[in-house]
Amino acid sequence: MRRYTAARTVSVLGTTTAPAGLAFALLAHDGAGTTLGLVTTLSLLLYLAVTPIAGVLADRLPRRRVIVASQLVAGLSQSLSGALVLTGTATTWTLGGLAALTTAAAAFFQPAAKGMLATIVAPDTLVQANALLQIAGSLVAIIAPATAGLVIASGSPGWILGCNGAAYLLSSALFLTVHHPDTPTPAQRHGIGRELLEGLSAFANRRWLRVLTSLHALTTACWSAGFTVLGPLFALRHLQDGALSWGLIGSAFGAGLIIGSLTALLLPTTRMGMLLCAAALPEALLLASMAAAAPTWWLAIAGALAGAAGTLKLITYTSLQQRQIPHEQLSRVTATAALVGSALTPIFCAMAGPLADAIGERLVLAGCAAIAMSGVAAAFSVRDVRRLGAPASTDVQREEQPVL
Repeated sequence: MRRYTAARTVSVLGTTTAPAGLAFALLAHDGAGTTLGLVTTLSLLLYLAVTPIAGVLADRLPRRRVIVASQLVAGLSQSLSGALVLTGTATTWTLGGLAALTTAAAAFFQPAAKGMLATIVAPDTLVQANALLQIAGSLVAIIAPATAGLVIASGSPGWILGCNGAAYLLSSALFLTVHHPDTPTPAQRHGIGRELLEGLSAFANRRWLRVLTSLHALTTACWSAGFTVLGPLFALRHLQDGALSWGLIGSAFGAGLIIGSLTALLLPTTRMGMLLCAAALPEALLLASMAAAAPTWWLAIAGALAGAAGTLKLITYTSLQQRQIPHEQLSRVTATAALVGSALTPIFCAMAGPLADAIGERLVLAGCAAIAMSGVAAAFSVRDVRRLGAPASTDVQREEQPVL
């Protein structure tokens, strides 16, 4: 577990600083925000398109092999991007293409890494293991962006891209040292298309998973549209110190990530469905507070609560899948859940700006908060969600039922 944690943390270091390196490299090349938005959107769509196939391969092949290969591809593509920027030979097409390659590699990495963790950690310690990983990742997420900003401001984004590549390459080497039991191979293998459908069926046959993933999709989309897209605009128009106040709220949110991870270490792993519903409420509270133009000090408190609840929700949701899904299906099911859980985000983010221009950002924020809270109420009304938290073996047997 220590080697796995070290490898994942180094990989997070590359993932955390990569967006800033790419963004400033593209802006330095042509200065067009439209280009950056296009590259970001296309990368997200590629990630969503590749994820289901990545889940199938992570269940068919040794997961360590998939992880190492994905990290090697990401490391080489980022290193090449850095070299092109530093030598002045980068173009929008080459940077965008290499960014897409890195994104595709990430799509293969995530389901394989989640599946590997479930094979090296006992089911009753998965929440604690995911919490420790989240703590390490949160610390990196707090420190790395500021460091990247200093490097870019004093030098070139090419150095950050090169460091990203080195982090991914180091991560691949560390994953080679992680020993884990192989996933049992079925006596008869089917084609990729058949196994993809089996993964979709395994996802669809679990009502609790369908409901909670739908809730995750809805709340993530509302959060991304309200906080990520409209947050800076709200700060400039309604907070006294603008960007400075928004930075304070962001720092409070970052501190909340650590608090939520520590909380996950202490909470019992029962009634996880009810916990997931409750943990979605603080994010809606922050959006509603922004819609009401609450003062900065209150938004900072709400931001810390949202950060704590958000990371607690992520840890619980990930651990729940790893506990309840058979190992031989885990990568396919988590990949399907990731696809469904991200499907609404591009739509909501694309609509947020035009709606804010038409009716005002505060009304859009209020709408996002209302939609998120409605989703929580709907999920909580489902009996399978409220009762979720029984031993894994009992739940797995009970949930293998056809969709009605």
